Amino acid sequence: MDCSRPLIASEVFRLLLKLQRSYALSEARLRHSLDLNDTDLRAVNLLRSMQTPSSGELARELGVSSAGITSVLDRLEARGMVERRHHAADRRRTLVAQGPNFPVSTGPGQVLLRKLHTFYAQLDEPSRRNLGALLEEARRELETRDTVTSEENQANPTTSFQ
Repeated sequence: MDCSRPLIASEVFRLLLKLQRSYALSEARLRHSLDLNDTDLRAVNLLRSMQTPSSGELARELGVSSAGITSVLDRLEARGMVERRHHAADRRRTLVAQGPNFPVSTGPGQVLLRKLHTFYAQLDEPSRRNLGALLEEARRELETRDTVTSEENQANPTTSFQ
């Protein structure tokens, strides 16, 4: 790609799609190397970013039932990847922590996070806020909207992200 001219939005979008595909392939390789199913790997990845969540919080984040999260945690606990503990103030509540065999943080998310840290450090504060707002607005829209038809997309090809 020619770096002497600015990128147009469609090129950035294509780069994001390529990144998404590469990330998915890398996640599949990691899942295979750890011998985990998709839900178990998603649980492991959530535990990287959450501070000792409850089993209920993990279930909500993963979109599984309480029976489903119990099965996930049973499998991960049997391998020493997680440990369940009772909450100090509420013994009915079960907290989930990383266990002694929790996978080292070398997955594709870590590679992407290092690159984002480097990029983020180069931005000024207004650009950081705008980037955060853009990502949050896109996330919310993806979670709440149905698929947009091509007619709707042609009628409104851009969204204003400050």
